[in-house]
Amino acid sequence: MIIKSKDANKKKVRVMNISEYKINSNFSGDLIEIDGDHGSVKCLNEDRIYFIIEGEGKFIIDKEESMVSQNDLIFVPKNTPYNIIGKMKFFLVCSPEFNSKDDVHLE
Repeated sequence: MIIKSKDANKKKVRVMNISEYKINSNFSGDLIEIDGDHGSVKCLNEDRIYFIIEGEGKFIIDKEESMVSQNDLIFVPKNTPYNIIGKMKFFLVCSPEFNSKDDVHLE
């Protein structure tokens, strides 16, 4: 399935620009540009996969820091605290689909 950008719901959240793509109830995708600190969060219901398209930064997953850059792939299992810091563009896949009610902000 190809998701065209015209199907996206675009919004700006904190330090991020987000284009959301609803695929189905099992998956959603987001094209995200971040410039700064995402803020520590954990998701109660979704596993998340991040693919870094450009830029660089740091993921802090369950207190373990990893530097990331273009073409890196990061997996964050549900119920795991994490944060993202940097200036980068990435594609996020959530399974099941993203639901903001499932995010617990830890700061």
